Amino acid sequence: MSFNGARLFRYALLFEMGANFTGIIPCLFAPELALSFLVKGPSQITPAALSMTQWFGAIILTGFTLPLALCYPNPVPSQGGNSEIVAWRRLTYIFFAAGEAGIGTTMLFQYMAGNSGMSDRALLVGAATMGLFLGMRAFFLYARPSWMEAQGNAKKVM
Repeated sequence: MSFNGARLFRYALLFEMGANFTGIIPCLFAPELALSFLVKGPSQITPAALSMTQWFGAIILTGFTLPLALCYPNPVPSQGGNSEIVAWRRLTYIFFAAGEAGIGTTMLFQYMAGNSGMSDRALLVGAATMGLFLGMRAFFLYARPSWMEAQGNAKKVM
């Protein structure tokens, strides 16, 4: 079966939205469980940390997953939607890339400093995850920008 780059881009959006939901649910509804995987010990799980974890989950839901969902629709070029959706997709990916670069760098600095209260594993896995998503965004933004276009206009992959 052959598929085009726009379809691959949309699969990446679905994957990322799914990954976000996997992390959102425990952050919102079981913040103590979510924190138990991230902090060095139970003493770091304070009422303030629990509240911040829920806030973080809400930010991921509204500030990150919702914009990805708005990037998903495949516009029909004949209805004038192509340029708007491509611009939205690019803007969303540029914004997220900046955040991932900043968060990933901060995680690495916290790992090197060794006194963040977060486990070393959480910091390294978090930084690696930010790096992977940053690489994916760079690929779609700079190596294959045509794949962000409407499905009928994108160049074939295979």
